[in-house]
Amino acid sequence: MSDSRPPVTLMELVLRYRRRIFLLAFLLYLVLLGVDLATEGRILPPTAYAYLLFLLLLLFYALPPLYSSRRLTRYYWERTRRHRLALLGLGFIFLLVAVALVGPFLTADPTRVNFKEKSLPPVGFSTEQFTFDITTGQIVTKETPGTWSHPLGTDGEGRDMVAMLVSGARVSLQVGLLATGIAIFLGVVLGIVSAYLGGWVDNALMRFTDIMMTFPFFLLLIFIVYRFGQSLELIILAIGLTGWTGTARLVRSEALSLRTRDFVVAARALGASGTRIVFRHLIPNTVSTIIVIATLSIPGIIVAESALSFIGLGDPTVASWGRTLSAGQRALDTAWWIAVEPGIVLFLTVLAFNFLGDGMRDAFDPRSEA
Repeated sequence: MSDSRPPVTLMELVLRYRRRIFLLAFLLYLVLLGVDLATEGRILPPTAYAYLLFLLLLLFYALPPLYSSRRLTRYYWERTRRHRLALLGLGFIFLLVAVALVGPFLTADPTRVNFKEKSLPPVGFSTEQFTFDITTGQIVTKETPGTWSHPLGTDGEGRDMVAMLVSGARVSLQVGLLATGIAIFLGVVLGIVSAYLGGWVDNALMRFTDIMMTFPFFLLLIFIVYRFGQSLELIILAIGLTGWTGTARLVRSEALSLRTRDFVVAARALGASGTRIVFRHLIPNTVSTIIVIATLSIPGIIVAESALSFIGLGDPTVASWGRTLSAGQRALDTAWWIAVEPGIVLFLTVLAFNFLGDGMRDAFDPRSEA
């Protein structure tokens, strides 16, 4: 008698042995990190290890549930598709990610200085530059048009604006994704632990959260960066370690409601352990809230990094949008594009994430008709 069972797909194998594969991949990750720390030169930059860890968690604990619950995934996707602005924002975010990944291979070095080409306007515009003619001893007015070698112009030091915008996209996405990941992780852990354990643990954690929320976020960020350094890695850590308070409160309130639901009470009555209740019932049922919080937190974090760079507390070794804005605001009357171009891209990025967050919030809200 022939076996009529359908063949097992690769995703089904991954779901079946997910924990073992993840532990093996995480072990290889730790080995690579240990070798890197033991050697004098860097194999990978610190942010690359953060991205690898983020990718491992995404592959083994974010995508498999979407595959195993395909019907529910399609339902939420259909609800999100009804929000036209959310789709527009998602498309812009995909474009931004593609530019950040591929752009550095197609553009010039954003730190390369060429004073012979300084303050060139974008294509289609021209500026008047004043130069001193040695032969006549007079100041000569010269009209300089934009060139296709620098389609968006150059800054006051001759650096290509396209390359600087691409570099700024990489910096903003790194800070936005990694700092949000750190803040969401801390907020979820503290919120779930506080709600599930209750009692003095809940009081202690929430009072600590209240104390953290009394400090102005940006001023606390300025103090940390000014005191400990201006590297991009430290900025990511500082934002992540100070931006978890809102997430912790929202997740705690959601978990407190779930803790008294019938399915959680039944699981506890059947002898389920606290770990199983947390990982099988509380966290999965707060995922929609977590996704919305994360999506709406990214634009604020991108603006915070840009603000730090604007006031001179960003990483001086990278070309971020805030740093370019800071340089451009001193030359608005003669070279407006240096400030306007990164300002427009920053505005569109924040708007895209907000549109996507609003659309996902409506999709996950059963009371919404969107």
